[in-house]
Amino acid sequence: MAQVFVSQLNENRDIYLEEPIGLFTMFQILQCGIPDLKVTKPSGLASSLFFHVYSGTNAIGFAQLSSRSENNHRRSIARRAANADSAPGVSYCLKIIEVSQNYRNQGIGSALLDEVIGFCKDEQVVSIFGEAKGESKELRRWYQGKGFDLDSVDNIQLSF
Repeated sequence: MAQVFVSQLNENRDIYLEEPIGLFTMFQILQCGIPDLKVTKPSGLASSLFFHVYSGTNAIGFAQLSSRSENNHRRSIARRAANADSAPGVSYCLKIIEVSQNYRNQGIGSALLDEVIGFCKDEQVVSIFGEAKGESKELRRWYQGKGFDLDSVDNIQLSF
């Protein structure tokens, strides 16, 4: 990963970092109770959306959403999401959300998912869907606590 340097902090607590090649990326403070964590968010809708969490210059978490789904039972949603680049009102598949092992169980994943949900609401996304992978009852409760509905085979959906 390229090392980054703090360039500016504005009144909204947005941090702009300048990478050595001179490009600017907007970071915001991640609201999770742990100091100095930053999150990057997309600047608008695209076929793939990436969110990253940083502690200093180290990436410690990420989430990826896609406007196309490989879930056969969600094909109708995937078809509607195919135009994600052009207009709001689409659905996204939450492909993955992960936090590095040493940073788990500290609220970072919850704060990251809150950022994803807030972004999708702001961009007028209709819903987020995907799978609650794994055997963990805690994982299912976590998604339900964030407002997601789960079906009998652990598919998740949050409609706005």
